[in-house]
Amino acid sequence: MQVSYDLKTEPSLKREKTAFVCVDIQERLFRVMQEQERLLKNANRLLKASEILGFKTFVLEQYPKGLGKSVVQSSIEPLEKLSFSAFGEKRFCHCLQESKIQALVIFGIESHVCVRESAIDAKQRGFETYVVEDSCSSRDLSHHHLAIQELRNAGVRIISSETLFFSSMLHCKEENFKAISALVKD
Repeated sequence: MQVSYDLKTEPSLKREKTAFVCVDIQERLFRVMQEQERLLKNANRLLKASEILGFKTFVLEQYPKGLGKSVVQSSIEPLEKLSFSAFGEKRFCHCLQESKIQALVIFGIESHVCVRESAIDAKQRGFETYVVEDSCSSRDLSHHHLAIQELRNAGVRIISSETLFFSSMLHCKEENFKAISALVKD
């Protein structure tokens, strides 16, 4: 790799090319997850950050008739899915294509099922793919940890919610810095 001395002029995550994908944080699933408080707090912070920073955001619900409604704080109309992977749903794929999205930030439950399937499929389709580890969970923590390890080995970028917040901004003088900084302190 050649060294570059160019000034950085854009944040690592480009808002117009990146979408947040909240996967299946629903009533009946959520009740049996490990580390529920951490999961919900960080997922809600991510959804708030996406709103503040203007990222395209999807809230997915796996078979809501059986698993209930989303428990996250979001005004976004959920997309229903039956497939484990978000990419098994035409409407989701169409929205990504229409928006010309190139990077996906994925979080939710369960890490080893729907989050894993969606992230693997995103990576295989050429998307820059991030999974926010502290905003994911499974019924069994060993399943969560194995999924995160597998995703990392597959080239998916594993990050924390705070890393994501600051990767979405260039510097502390940005208009939304104080609002994002307040999320970190919350």
